[in-house]
Amino acid sequence: MRTVLIGLGIALAVSLIGNVYLYNLAMQTPDVVYMEQEKPNTETPALPQFVVVHVSGAVANPAVYTLSAGSRAHTAVEAAGGALSTANLAAINLARVLSDGEQLHISAIGEATAPTPAGALGSSPTAGGTININTALQTELETLPGIGPTKAQAIIAHRTQHGAFARIEDIQNVRGIGEKTFERLRSLIRVR
Repeated sequence: MRTVLIGLGIALAVSLIGNVYLYNLAMQTPDVVYMEQEKPNTETPALPQFVVVHVSGAVANPAVYTLSAGSRAHTAVEAAGGALSTANLAAINLARVLSDGEQLHISAIGEATAPTPAGALGSSPTAGGTININTALQTELETLPGIGPTKAQAIIAHRTQHGAFARIEDIQNVRGIGEKTFERLRSLIRVR
């Protein structure tokens, strides 16, 4: 019996020494740090929440107005205090969506054309009868064959996000404008 007790004592001592050794070993190992892997940015760039529009002409308070993105021309006229009784509202499309940085001129009845102040964004129609796609307003772009409101807005959005077009051929980088459309536009557009 004495041999069994000595054997149990030795086994207990070996077990205790082993546990102390393992505990010390565990305390010496470095901590494991879990790092979250950085996710690639797959979000599309946020669209502007506002548009800034210069309302001029036959309105109560001509000025520059900041409106919600997607606002229509009639909203800009209302923001400017409404049209005067002399306004020729039939000359513009009050339902069209406004573009950032554009001038919305409300002509008076009998006024031949809307004046373009010096330095205003817009093309000079006298420059060889072509339209500058880097400065043209949406309404000017819509006069081009195959360019409606959606494509005109896409052209303006593209040049806003990517900068001015370097060559007229670069208009093909705009979604919805392919080779066929470009061939119809080639003689009607310019970049300077």
